[in-house]
Amino acid sequence: GGANTVVLIGSSFTMALAVRAAQLGRKSHQVVFLVATLVLGLVFLGVKVVEYADKFEHHLVPGASFQFEEPYARGAEIFFSVYFAMTGLHALHMIIGAGLLIWMILRARRGEFTASYNTPVEVVGLYWHFVDIIWIFLFPLLYLVGHH
Repeated sequence: GGANTVVLIGSSFTMALAVRAAQLGRKSHQVVFLVATLVLGLVFLGVKVVEYADKFEHHLVPGASFQFEEPYARGAEIFFSVYFAMTGLHALHMIIGAGLLIWMILRARRGEFTASYNTPVEVVGLYWHFVDIIWIFLFPLLYLVGHH
């Protein structure tokens, strides 16, 4: 969770640089920073896949095969239900964001965004930042609660 937080903060930075490059009409910089944002988003999703695989391997996915030591099994199952719902929904929005970034990269490569027209890059940037901010709330709720 901590590593993924650093990755997402980095992706917010590269997205801000992409928006600024679009505002200045710097095509090559737009593309570089949009690609960097996409790569960081994919790193986040890759770490999430590894994390989910670990939960499956240790039977921490709520349902018939869920295993946790008593007397905490019921509470743990509720926690992991919330964990998968919240992180899964966040991952879905990350996938949507990755699709939007691919679309922006293709358009930026064609030179569609200039100093006078860059609204799509700004709007996708706002979406990306919103998804990152949601993670800033999810991280302490799901990864730091109960740790001393």
